[in-house]
Parts: sequence; C-alpha cells; structure tokens
Amino acid sequence: MNVQIAKAARTVVPVLQVWGARALRPALALPAGLVGLALGLTGQARPAIRLQTWASGLPGWTGPRAAARTVLGLPLDIAAFVLGAYSVFNTVRNLGYPIWYGDTDYHQAWGGPTMTGVWLVHAFGWLACLYVIGWILRGLGRGQHAIARRVAGAGAGAGAGAAAGA
Repeated sequence: MNVQIAKAARTVVPVLQVWGARALRPALALPAGLVGLALGLTGQARPAIRLQTWASGLPGWTGPRAAARTVLGLPLDIAAFVLGAYSVFNTVRNLGYPIWYGDTDYHQAWGGPTMTGVWLVHAFGWLACLYVIGWILRGLGRGQHAIARRVAGAGAGAGAGAAAGA
C-alpha cells in the first residue's frame, strides 16, 4: 500500500505545483489591487506602485494608473478571486476527504465501499477539475494582463504572459 501512496504522491504534487503557479497571480489580483488602492488613497503611492508592479509583472505604474487598473479590472479580478478561493476550499475538502467525511456512511459514496476507494475517486476527480480551473484562471489572467498593459502604457510585447502564468 505504501508503494501506491508514493506513486500517487509523485503524481499529485507536480499537478498542484503547476496549477498553483498558473492560478496565483490572477487569483491574488483582487486583494493586491484593493490593498494598493487603499494605500494610494492614504497617500502611500510608492508601496501601491510596488504592489501593482508585482501583481501585473509590468513596469510604468503611477498612483492614478494603479487605481485605474484596480477599478477597470474589478470584474475579472472578482471572478478570478472567487474561482481561486473555491479551488482552495475544495482542494482541502477533497484531498482531505477521510478527515472530513470519515465518520459518515461512505459505503455508498463514489469509489465506495472502502474509504481508500472513496478518497482516490474524490482526490483524482478533483485534480482533474483543478486542471480545467487552472486553464480558466489562465484565461482570466490574460484578460487581467491585457488591462494592466493598456493602463500602464507598456508596449504590446513588454512582459507578455507574466500575469497569465505562461
């Protein structure tokens, strides 16, 4: 059984690393933008500019441009944040299935009648969903990057793909 668990771990860990790298910037654009906006409104433009530079991967920010990026990118930022939060919640729930649902009647659950089968079905099924969610977040990230590139005034090729996880 330990050999099977080791094989599963070698499969799961790289998938989570790829997904996490692809999803991090788009999902964190909303909190980064709101913190940057609050910093800018309180007169701390330099930290707001540094934060927007990190979040977008592009140079050329000013206080008003960072605020404009936050406001214009709000719909995409909210969608990416909600999808990222949903992904984190369900990753913990599905990969930790035995912890959360071990006391319930899992014999009729997908993968039952054993807890090992139930956990494997839920864990690997969720990893397949994470792969798709990663691509959706990548598309949202490209939209966010396009907005940031236009607002920052960066050239068409400057930093392309930095926020999209490419």
